[in-house]
Amino acid sequence: MIIPKQPSPVMIEISSLVLGVLTLYFWVQHRYGRQLLLDIATSIREGNSLLLEKPLLLSKGFPLKLYQKAMDENANRIANLERESDRSTHTFNETLGGMLDGAIILNRDHIITFVNSTAQKNFSLGQRMQGRRLEAFIDSFEILDLIDQSGRGLTSGKAEFTFRKNGTIKDFEVAIALLSSIRTESKDVYLLLFREVTEIKRADRLRKDFVANASHELRTPVTMIKGFAETLVESPTLPAARRSSFISKIHKNSLRLQALVDDLLSLSELEGSVDAFQPTNNKLCEVIRGIDLYIQEKPYVDASKLKFSLAEEKDAFPFDAIKMAIAIGNLIDNAFKYAGSFTIVEVSTTLSKDNKTIICSVRDDGNGIPQKDLERIFERFYVVDKGRSREKGGTGLGLSIVKHVAEGHGGRVFAQSKLGKGTTFSIELPRYQDS
Repeated sequence: MIIPKQPSPVMIEISSLVLGVLTLYFWVQHRYGRQLLLDIATSIREGNSLLLEKPLLLSKGFPLKLYQKAMDENANRIANLERESDRSTHTFNETLGGMLDGAIILNRDHIITFVNSTAQKNFSLGQRMQGRRLEAFIDSFEILDLIDQSGRGLTSGKAEFTFRKNGTIKDFEVAIALLSSIRTESKDVYLLLFREVTEIKRADRLRKDFVANASHELRTPVTMIKGFAETLVESPTLPAARRSSFISKIHKNSLRLQALVDDLLSLSELEGSVDAFQPTNNKLCEVIRGIDLYIQEKPYVDASKLKFSLAEEKDAFPFDAIKMAIAIGNLIDNAFKYAGSFTIVEVSTTLSKDNKTIICSVRDDGNGIPQKDLERIFERFYVVDKGRSREKGGTGLGLSIVKHVAEGHGGRVFAQSKLGKGTTFSIELPRYQDS
């Protein structure tokens, strides 16, 4: 039996030392590799670039170059994405900033993080809006309800609200978009877009008033004609005097109905047609002289009270002679019908010093118009004295037509009046010199 030779104590110590060194080496290599992987993971998570250096104790088979390439590519992609995000944000803000509509961005606490110039002008009340709560400037339940609906994922649509500024009430329409669904990393949550609809709502009210007034004004003469005609048909034995009176009233109301229809058609043409005006080179003084012959044929016009003081125009300028004749004729007609006790109706023209504008005025020295009525005198169907208007066959549309004609030529119409001293209506037109 062979007895194995026992290792000497020296060999045991050497083996233990080698084993310890190898264990320490592998432990240190593991620590280095683990720390390196942690550094790589942190760099990727934070989007930072990391330059890897191979430690001496790291295994030669460790794919350090592959990791370095992947990290560099990842850092480049992140940098490109950040640049693209910055460009998109800049474009987004520039777009909102350049909008004619108001734009406000809020965070979850309703703090304003962005406001464009239109919204600043409309709602700021002279204070800086950014960094403050929306409610400090706009006290609107409609907006808060819209934000609440949007935050709960409901289809919120649009809302309307009124805003008072310096004593003036304006109407606005607001729409909302949830930014957090497309900018998840941003604290900005809500985009509010504001559009002022004051004039739109005013035009809508005027349209409704116009339809209601037109229906009423048309119904009156139609009802009168129908009533008198039915009486004549059903009562063939009426005395001749009454029959003649009824026929006269039918004729009078038919003329009023025709005047209403004519004026409504004129307004419709002025408001709805792009070719409503056909300018040709004319002299306003010559057009007015033509009106003189036409207006004096009307039975209620006293030619002895009609005076003309017309500036001589050396050069013609482009305007629609027919439309201007109608407008000035309406002003003369208006004076003779409604001025009351007057001694003169004067039609005059005045050229500006630079010859760039001309003003045609129709002045009377009659009863005058109260200030409260003067402010609304050019509205459709607005009359100062409804009884007198119907008696004279007025439609309430003549001055509205004058306004449309003046504005259609790039000019304006205005009125000045003093009770007991008379009224002056003026049309100011731009003149364009031929080159």
